[in-house]
Amino acid sequence: MFDSLPATLLALFLAVCVLWLIWQAFRRLLSPRKRRLEPSFADEQDRSRIVPAGPQVAAAVSTIPDAADVLALKAAIDNLARQVAALEKRLAAGQTSLPPQPVPGDRASEQSPAIPSVSPDHRI
Repeated sequence: MFDSLPATLLALFLAVCVLWLIWQAFRRLLSPRKRRLEPSFADEQDRSRIVPAGPQVAAAVSTIPDAADVLALKAAIDNLARQVAALEKRLAAGQTSLPPQPVPGDRASEQSPAIPSVSPDHRI
């Protein structure tokens, strides 16, 4: 009784999808043709150039950092370097009880697994 239920539901779903696609096609064919243009970057620039009437204040924004900005950035980098060094010391002190781990780039001490050769004619 319920053996054909999944197949019936799938067929019903596909029929609804096809009917929806046909409905959308008819709506597009019967709707009045509108010229839909994507807003271009030039349009956005033109809108941003419109300035409301009133007193205009020229605010010059400099993108070149001054000496104070450079010194603040240098101090922040130095502080971060000190924090990283302190964290490395704490991690190194915490791992003294563990045996040294091999470096991932050092594969000379390990046996490499046998990797089968791959050719275009060989398929798995």
